Amino acid sequence: MRSVKTAKRPKPSANWAQRWIRQLPMRTVLFAGLSLTTVGVLAGLGWHAANSGVVNRLLIAGEAGFREISIRTGLAVRDVMVSGRDRTARAELLRAIGIKAGDPILTVDLAGAHLRIASLAWVKQVRVERRLPDTVFVSLVEREPMALWQRNGKLHLIDRDGGVIPSAEVEKFSDLPIVIGQDAPPRTRDVLAMLSREPDLRQRVRAVTWVGERRWDVRVDDRINVQLPEQAPFEAWAQLARMEREHGVLRRDVIAIDMRLRDQLVVRVAPETAARLRRRGRDT
Repeated sequence: MRSVKTAKRPKPSANWAQRWIRQLPMRTVLFAGLSLTTVGVLAGLGWHAANSGVVNRLLIAGEAGFREISIRTGLAVRDVMVSGRDRTARAELLRAIGIKAGDPILTVDLAGAHLRIASLAWVKQVRVERRLPDTVFVSLVEREPMALWQRNGKLHLIDRDGGVIPSAEVEKFSDLPIVIGQDAPPRTRDVLAMLSREPDLRQRVRAVTWVGERRWDVRVDDRINVQLPEQAPFEAWAQLARMEREHGVLRRDVIAIDMRLRDQLVVRVAPETAARLRRRGRDT
């Protein structure tokens, strides 16, 4: 059997690159050299232009020319249309939009206008659009006031998501129910929806209090405190509404109704009423 030997390649010498260049056609070498030289010159000119402010001046001049062309061709803002505005002040909204008639419509800062409008107190969502040839359209979704949150002795207006509406004039919303409790706002929508399932009784509710991070107290007629249970509070509320319709339990001298225990109702009356009832009991 013959063994096959692999021939060893000679190691390249240190000047192999020089030999490779000498083998190239002279035209290729000259072209490569000129290309590198051109790139270097252009890079040097670009560096000089950037550092001397030439580029900035060219950009400013180009923008001015673009604005002039836009105006001459009719691509300028003539109208700013707004939909969905109810509680947001008109002057405040116009300042936030920051776009006026005559501005080139292709260069108006829609992103900046969006950020400014979104920061307004009553704005929940906003969309800003460029509608060629001459209209900027702003669509608003405003926050819906739901209740007044009592915190540290002060009232704050909250929306349906439980968020505080800053700078709102709360006195204009005195007809809304008051919610009390540190973590009550995000739970308010659910409890008000539950109470509204008995509309006649719901309209007599003045305040609700989130107690012990687990249950609600309901203030009826601004004088009766109803303690709802932690479990199945709607069943208790429906029972109270039924008792009110059938027996008028809340139209007496009642000051508190404890419904925290299932199948048990504890009614407290005013002290003078309790004393009168006790005297009546002794006289009979």
